[in-house]
Parts: sequence; C-alpha cells; structure tokens
Amino acid sequence: MRRASAALLALVLPLAGCAARPLASPTQRVAAPRSPAPSAFCAPMPAVAAHRGGTEMSLENTLEAFRSAGEAGIKLWELDVRFDVKGTPVVLHDDTVDRVSPRTGSVTKLDASNHGIPTDDGQYVPTLRQVYDLAAQQHAHVLTELKVMPSERQWRAVTDQIDETIGRSAVTLMAFDKRIVRQQRERFPGTEVGVLNDKGNLSAEQIQEYGDSYMQSARSITGSRAEARHAAGIRLYAWTVDDPASWERLSAWPVDVVITNKPIAYERWAGKRCRPVAPDR
Repeated sequence: MRRASAALLALVLPLAGCAARPLASPTQRVAAPRSPAPSAFCAPMPAVAAHRGGTEMSLENTLEAFRSAGEAGIKLWELDVRFDVKGTPVVLHDDTVDRVSPRTGSVTKLDASNHGIPTDDGQYVPTLRQVYDLAAQQHAHVLTELKVMPSERQWRAVTDQIDETIGRSAVTLMAFDKRIVRQQRERFPGTEVGVLNDKGNLSAEQIQEYGDSYMQSARSITGSRAEARHAAGIRLYAWTVDDPASWERLSAWPVDVVITNKPIAYERWAGKRCRPVAPDR
C-alpha cells in the first residue's frame, strides 16, 4: 500500500500547476497552461487585449478583426471611437479615413450608416453599436477609447449603445484627455474608467483622481512603477507591446494586461511560459 501511494504521488506531483486555463473575467490576470518543475507552481501571466482587434487576421478596427480575436479566444478588445457627420459613434483611430479606406477626408464629414465608409480590405468602418453587438455575442469586454470630447448628443449615443448591447460592466472607458475621463467617471458610475498616458509618469494619487485603471505606454513602465501601481490597487495596462522580448520583460512585473496588435501570438507565447513560484506564495 505504501509503495502504491508513492507511485501515485510520483504521477500527481509533475502535474501541479499545469491545469487548463480557468475561465475568468477579461481583465483578470490568468495563467496559461504551463509545464513547471514538480515542486513549483506557475505565476499568472498578464492577460491580453486585442489592440484595435489585432492586425494578425484582418485590418484594424474592423468587424473581422474583432471576430477573429474572439474566435481565437481573445475576450478583451480595445478600440477607438470617433463620430461621423450624423454624430454616430464609429470605430476608427485617425481623424481621417485616408489610412484605411479608398475614401478620403475627415470622418466628421462622412456618413458611416449603411456601410457608407468602405475599407481597403473590402469591409467598412463599423459603428460602435456593431462592434458592441459582436462583443455581446462573443462575451467580450471592450476597452473603449474616446478620441474626442463628445457633444451632449454624442454622449447620449454612446450611453445608449452601451446600455442596449453589452452593458456597462462589460466596458472600460478611457481617454488621453483627462477632461473626457472625468466626464466618463461622472456619467458612468460603477464602470471601470482609466486614463491613458504616453508622456512621463503619473503618481498613484494622480491616477486615482480619474479612476483605478492606468493605461501606460510600455516604454515608460519600470518594475518599481508597476509595483507602486499594484500596491495602490491600480489596474495597470501596458500598450502597445508586440514583441516577445517586451512580453518577457513585462511578465516579470505586476502588469495586469498587455495590449497588443498580436494577441493570438501573445497567447501562444504565454501558453509556453512559466514563472515558477513557491506553492505558499
């Protein structure tokens, strides 16, 4: 009996920490499948967000980009919001359509309804509602960056489209413009709100004036800064990170989410990684 128990223990120990990835909310840090040493467990890797839906399978900020990410198991998406000539929220990064469409000019002078703004790959610039509808079907959480300060009518359009599709708990609102972030926090109480920053560094106190999430350029993140955010209870997002060397660097620190144009590649990379930690950590 003692010999049989020893044999069973020998089979079980190598599997410690190697269970399949658990289901979790999109913003939780989750561990990908690993093969750690028998005496160690795997620390969770940063979660991944598909920047503009990712560019591995389709053109940025298109329905096919988001659909491809969702079908690959990526349930955290990032997108940009502007407004067309009718004040409809549309998913577009630049203030003009020139870089992604055969058409030219400011999106504020174009009508996105009825697939009105074609893209270079045969799709069209989607409305925010269309992406949110897809996110609801895919059970995705959407990081939503407002690129411009909405008018009162445009704020109502954003509010309605969130409430009529995925709901406020499935959205994180963010912006570079701190005035917009303040408005987001006032208009969407209880919804995650974060400030984007690519210049210098903000203290924990400065960040918490706007929300409990901080989207920082990966170039500006250091181990000590990440630790300080973590200690203050701030969720840290690193953007935009597309190479394994940077993924490796960030995974050693308490970074919650990596925002990348290559979310599928990141998931494959993370699935092969293990940062062993003591079982009682």
